[in-house]
Amino acid sequence: MIQYQTAPIAKPAPLYTQSIIGKLADTMLEMAFSGQNVTPETLESYGFSKDVVERYGARATALARRRSIRRIERYI
Repeated sequence: MIQYQTAPIAKPAPLYTQSIIGKLADTMLEMAFSGQNVTPETLESYGFSKDVVERYGARATALARRRSIRRIERYI
């Protein structure tokens, strides 16, 4: 007997650049909170090439700053 199954709905793959920017921002945050200087040279030791840092560094820096800010609201 033949049985039919519906194909699972495939999720689109995340954009490669978005994942690189996120990883770069996470590394920047980790380095900054552990007291290390974040420079292109130190990011190379974490596996990021100079080209990647030059291309996505500004966006990753902005993302890291947004992630580092915590908003605390008071309830009156």
